[in-house]
Amino acid sequence: MPLPRRTLIRSTGALLGTVGAGSLLAACGGSSDSPGAANSPTPQATSGTPRKGGTLRAVFAGAGAEESLDPFGGSSPADFARNSVIYDSLFVLKEGAPEPALATAAEPAADGMSFTLRLRKDVLWHDESAFTADDVAYSFRYMSSPDRAAPSELQMYFDMQKVTVKDAHTLTVRTLQPIGDPATMLASFPAKMVKNKATDFSAKKAIGTGPYRVAAFEAGRETRLTRFDQHWGGASPADELVFSSVSDPQARVNAVRTGQADYAGDIPFSTAKAGVGGSGIAIRTAGAANRTSFAFVLNANRAPFDDPKVRRAARLAIGRTQLVETVLLGYGAQGNDLFCKGARYFSEARPLKRDLDEARRLVKEAGADGAKVVARSAEYETGYNDSTKLFVQQLREIGLDAQEQVVSIAEFFDPKALAEVNSVTFSSSPLPLPVMYGRLAAYPSFTLPDKEFQGALKEAMAATTDEKRRTAWAKAQDVMADRGNTVVWGLADILSLARTNVAGIEVHDQAKYPYLGKAGLA
Repeated sequence: MPLPRRTLIRSTGALLGTVGAGSLLAACGGSSDSPGAANSPTPQATSGTPRKGGTLRAVFAGAGAEESLDPFGGSSPADFARNSVIYDSLFVLKEGAPEPALATAAEPAADGMSFTLRLRKDVLWHDESAFTADDVAYSFRYMSSPDRAAPSELQMYFDMQKVTVKDAHTLTVRTLQPIGDPATMLASFPAKMVKNKATDFSAKKAIGTGPYRVAAFEAGRETRLTRFDQHWGGASPADELVFSSVSDPQARVNAVRTGQADYAGDIPFSTAKAGVGGSGIAIRTAGAANRTSFAFVLNANRAPFDDPKVRRAARLAIGRTQLVETVLLGYGAQGNDLFCKGARYFSEARPLKRDLDEARRLVKEAGADGAKVVARSAEYETGYNDSTKLFVQQLREIGLDAQEQVVSIAEFFDPKALAEVNSVTFSSSPLPLPVMYGRLAAYPSFTLPDKEFQGALKEAMAATTDEKRRTAWAKAQDVMADRGNTVVWGLADILSLARTNVAGIEVHDQAKYPYLGKAGLA
């Protein structure tokens, strides 16, 4: 089921990590060494324990007037981070695995064609009314409505319009294909719960079950949230959260430097490399398990990459060290051509070593010497275009007639254009494997038309036990590592800037949009 273009754009915004790479020219003009000890970020997880009380001020990239308190309406980092503490999900991702939130269990039927969803009891909405199964059924219908600009991708897997409410805390959900681990799917997409019949998400009407409720909201500027003491997970540390929306990364850095904010998400690598200066502030990293995979996805349905020999040649041509040092400025590590390092069941296959002679031999053996290759890119994330330039140069070295096709962000995911090119620059946070490969399979330009791979993917999606899932995912990734179409060259750090007394920031779904429900000042 191909995704509608607007759905792909929005979902890609959710799965991509804005990693803040410096420009290629700036990188080439300076040192290409790995970050020195003086500029090495500190782990977010070691930030300490927050005290009770006070106001935590956070600044994220926003979307101006496009921002929304509708959890299925906004698509900027500010929207995602803010709405994650207003609304709760049924499950959340922690360290790559689903963890119960509003739901306590999602029990699949033996054939995987339905599951029973069991809800947490004694959960209250911000107006202190009870959260029930009717709210979940409505939320499913609301998020998947065809009237939405970007309907939920869960509708690719679940029959969202035909949910059976069994009692106040139990529902049955039918699936459209065998799904053995529905909790992972529910945790992986923006499936925030909204109140039954809710249509108004203005500041006075936006009601969630999250640890904070809305006090004031001005799209593109500032949101003030106050603690909801009746939250099912316990009262949060800070009395108040203040979110500011600032698109310019340097302005976000300056907000922390000058004391206007305590925390800023998405810090450019070039800023980290230069050092932020000032006392009482530090660059932080979400850690190796939360890095963003940077890649080129080869169109295996179009020559010359329909030939596995040429796909392997492209992977052998990649100068991974050069890309990591030049594009990521050393803030990261080499990739092994597989997406989602840090996720459950990820294969730690060794990356191919660069071998131009073998790559040239494979290209000639496939009869692809001089074949035209168009590599499509847009500066959707900083570093896309710079990495594409280097990729094109490296493909030329092995005998391919490669050229870059740089377009605007608005044009980037046009389905017809994607089908006509040979490579698309792409990236992803460490999403669960079924989400990542399901998303790639939804677009013909991104999928791998390999029967063994498709069979393993189907097995992995339907498996109801950990052992079966592990075996199927190992098989699928073995194929991808051997003759796949994803060239994951680098793993980029997710950097932030914080005052040293900021504590309790967690990664639930994605590190780029940290969870501040347990955060505060130490």
